[in-house]
Amino acid sequence: MSNCLKIIFIAFFISACQTVPIQEASQVQPEATIDPILIPEAKAIDINQKTYEEAVEALKNNQIDFAIELLIQVTTSAPELEFAFTNLGLAYFKLEDFKQSEQIFQKAISTNIYDSVSYNHLGIIQRLHGDFANAKTSYEKAVSINNDYADAYLNLGILYDIYLQDLNPALKQYEKYQSLTNNENKLVKGWITDIQRQLKANKKKTKG
Repeated sequence: MSNCLKIIFIAFFISACQTVPIQEASQVQPEATIDPILIPEAKAIDINQKTYEEAVEALKNNQIDFAIELLIQVTTSAPELEFAFTNLGLAYFKLEDFKQSEQIFQKAISTNIYDSVSYNHLGIIQRLHGDFANAKTSYEKAVSINNDYADAYLNLGILYDIYLQDLNPALKQYEKYQSLTNNENKLVKGWITDIQRQLKANKKKTKG
């Protein structure tokens, strides 16, 4: 598949994500997972915890404006609640308010340096802005934190493939993604075949 068609597919997927109901399972398509991060069970439920749970439920049900309203309350009164800023960033991301979501994801990372979801989404936003170097760093940080994070490997592969034009690492990331998703993504399988074909052709040219 040509890079042009890949870009069209990625753009279509980001658009489609805004109307697809949020699922608890990880998405298997590029470019981003926008599922809310579920809340760990709490020993004592206080008003902030209840509001947080309501916000996550609203986000799952695509009630984005209401979720944002509740999450702002929570991050203001109880910023220590795990993944509160991350979910707020995901809500703004879902609205395609990338400037706001980028600021929130940065805040999330400042409160939790192991927040792989925020790093992955920062990478997407940075890639959208043409900041490929920082996008690469963000994706690499995401997979270093969670080496089973399939979507981050896929996003890193897309970055190498389309934007950095570096086929060998792109192939490696795509293959890692496929290994984590039981090779279910036929589109990515086609990308792998295409890259292998290009690498083989390039090798023949070098020998010639």
